[in-house]
Amino acid sequence: MNENQVGVILEEVRDMFKTLAEGQRIIENRLGKVEEGQKVLEEGQKVLENGQKSLESDMKKVKSDLQIIKSFVIAADNSFNDYESRIKALEKKTANL
Repeated sequence: MNENQVGVILEEVRDMFKTLAEGQRIIENRLGKVEEGQKVLEEGQKVLENGQKSLESDMKKVKSDLQIIKSFVIAADNSFNDYESRIKALEKKTANL
């Protein structure tokens, strides 16, 4: 093997190392972008979790308010039924007069 052949082989090896180093840089850059994306997703997940907690709290308040409203509706219905029966009784008494 002469000096020219060794030089050519060395140049090819250098080109391979350059290509390999460039590929590694590209991979590192992409990995960095993936890590940044993961951080963004994690932050978004935290926001969603906080929103879910807020919705759950609001739902508990709505359920509590609904129970109060139901009790008022039942009381109003009972009062209405009481008035209705009293009116019917009065109508019967006045009809018998």
